[in-house]
Formats: sequence, C-alpha cells, structure tokens
Amino acid sequence: MTYVTIPLWRLGVAALLVVVAIFLSRAKQLDLEKDLGLGAIRAAVQLVAIGYALRLLIAAEHPAAVLAVVAVMWLVAAWTSTRRLKHGPGTRVLYPYALAAIGLGAFVALVPVFVLVIPPRPWFEARYVIPIGGMMLSSAMNVVAQVFERLFASARSEEATLEQYLALGASPQQAIAPYVKAALRAALIPTINGLVTVGLVALPGMMTGQILSGTAPEQAVRYQVVIMYQLVAVAAVSGVAAASFARRLLFTPEAQLRR
Repeated sequence: MTYVTIPLWRLGVAALLVVVAIFLSRAKQLDLEKDLGLGAIRAAVQLVAIGYALRLLIAAEHPAAVLAVVAVMWLVAAWTSTRRLKHGPGTRVLYPYALAAIGLGAFVALVPVFVLVIPPRPWFEARYVIPIGGMMLSSAMNVVAQVFERLFASARSEEATLEQYLALGASPQQAIAPYVKAALRAALIPTINGLVTVGLVALPGMMTGQILSGTAPEQAVRYQVVIMYQLVAVAAVSGVAAASFARRLLFTPEAQLRR
C-alpha cells in the first residue's frame, strides 16, 4: 500500500496555516502570537522525538521504559493544565490537584480497559499502553484546565453573590453548585459533541489508520468505540475531581470565601 510523501517544502506550506492564526491573533489583539509560534515549533520537534522514541520502546518492550514515558506524559499534562490559567492560584498551588484529577480520570478509564477489554500481552506492551494512555491524559488535561479556569473566573466575577449565599446560611457546596454545574457542562461539551458526530463529521484517526493498515473494519470500529467510551469516563471523572479540588481551594475550613 502506498502513501503520499510529504517533503520539507510541503511541510513548510502547511506551516503557513499557523501563520494565518498568528496574523488573526495580532489583528484581534489576542496576544497569542508567541504561544502559537513556539507551540508550532515545539509540536514538530516533540513529534519527531516521540516518533523515534516509540520505535525504540516498541522494539525494546521494557516495562520501566514504558512506565517512565506514561509518567512523564502525566506530569507534563498536569503542568500544562495549570500554566495558562488567568484566574485562581498559581501553578505551584494547583499542580498537585491537577496531577490528582488527571491521574484519577486516567486510572478509571485505562485500568478496566487494559484488564478486561484490550488486555496487552505483555501488560506493558508499548504500542497499546502509550498511545491509549496519551489520549486519556490529553483529554483529562483539557477538561481539568477548563474546569479550573471557569470556576475560578466565576468565583472572581460573582464574589458578591457567593458572599450573599454564605451570609444567608448556604454551605460552600450549595453556594458554588450553579457554577460547578456550568463548568462541568462546558468541559464535557467537546466530548459529547465527539460522541454524537463521530463518523458523521470526524473520521477517527485510530480507526481509519487501522483499516488502512489491514485491520478488519469491524475490529477497527470496536477499538474506536472503546476509545470514545474511555474519553467519556476520563472527562467526567477528571472534571468532577477538578471541581471538587477547586471548591476546596475557594473556601476556608470555616466556610469563608478566600480572597
């Protein structure tokens, strides 16, 4: 089976798409030009590095190496989910909570699947553990970042309302409940949209790649269904955990709103 090769000059043409985004950021004064430019460069470098690293990992198939890669992805995901927040505590305070929320969501989504649905042989088989683990950690990272940002922003903009609720006898859980609900709904919308439009709007890369590589279509579909269901679990668990941690950070043990 042949595929279309991409020489460097064509890759350069694709890079112009990032230039479009940078131009729009400058035109609309979004102040994201540096993030977009550095992000595009980092993405290319990181993908080249991980591409060669995956070849070595799959060839070596050593449990310590596989677990080390997953651990690094987990640590980076937690750091990334907290570093661009405009509201709330800084990364140093939020990092352990993000680590816990992301880890809990990934654990709930990965362990049952690797034990009962797609058991790798051996259990540390890199071609299963690393790609699927990376997808779950990435989804959890985005959900945690959205929940944190939305809840801390709401607490800041609605500080007077929250104080009124507390003064009227509401508990911190009751006072923050409407904002928690809104944050979780917003964080879960991309996952729900992905569920209802998969195959209609987006053709999942994993399923398509498996079919093109010769995997039976029904098996490729089953793999993709498993991934989609995992994404639902990781988004829900990580989002709820992040909301719980955010509430703990917003209120003192005496049920007072932290300023």
